[in-house]
Amino acid sequence: MALTPEEKRRIIKFLDEADRSFVEIILASLEAFRKWLSDEFNKIYLKVKDGLQNLWQSVRNVFS
Repeated sequence: MALTPEEKRRIIKFLDEADRSFVEIILASLEAFRKWLSDEFNKIYLKVKDGLQNLWQSVRNVFS
């Protein structure tokens, strides 16, 4: 299931306000991203877990 624009905004806003080294750790691997997303935004994680790699790549592109 696709994320709503608001859900995408929440993820990007959280990461944009976080310490850069923290963001680098989260985005370093799919597993790190999965764990972070499931801890911080569990409802979003449950919604996208089957397509998590696509979301991870998309977020990585924003912060690269």
